[in-house]
Amino acid sequence: MHIFHLLLKNNGEWGDVMRLFTCGIIIVCLHALPYFLLGEDGHMRVHDNLDSNIAWYRVLARSGELFGAIDATIPQVINGLPRNAYGTEFSGIVWLHALFPSVYAYGLSQLVTRIFAFIGMYLLLKTHVLKEKQVQWIRVGVALTFALTPFWPSGMLSTLGMPLALWALLNIRAGDRSWKNYIVLTLLPLYSSFVLGFFFFF
Repeated sequence: MHIFHLLLKNNGEWGDVMRLFTCGIIIVCLHALPYFLLGEDGHMRVHDNLDSNIAWYRVLARSGELFGAIDATIPQVINGLPRNAYGTEFSGIVWLHALFPSVYAYGLSQLVTRIFAFIGMYLLLKTHVLKEKQVQWIRVGVALTFALTPFWPSGMLSTLGMPLALWALLNIRAGDRSWKNYIVLTLLPLYSSFVLGFFFFF
């Protein structure tokens, strides 16, 4: 409830904004719903999914070397690859594929990424760009449009997490030393890639 209070507080805004904000979240959830309803019959692009990344996550999860040393050998591919050829065990998407079947892990990743993209853009606009109460529908509309942007799924929040990171950084620059800003900046690296996104962001 704290996050919703943070998102929606201010002078009687709760009613209208809550409806708009909730509609935005519902639309984002509907976007990921086919993966949970249709399972493997849902649409999933082959490129950078079935031909590579998802296979890598599954091989790593089944190799028994998820926490292996960087020079450990994973034998399933080309007579063995070193552990450091695969993703780190500190990556959220690796854990989704370790804990769930691939299609559900993919759907959960889409859901998590797009919800945080929506929240991040909404917070950025509300706090630093469009502060007026009258433009709340613009904030929700822009946040929703951004959250539904096509992106490389295995990049996670490397792109779609940038508004949330910018929101936290601008808060800190403005003198807000609240824990929430530091929590955002601490947790984002666990579901994004510095090389693929935040290098360019900084």
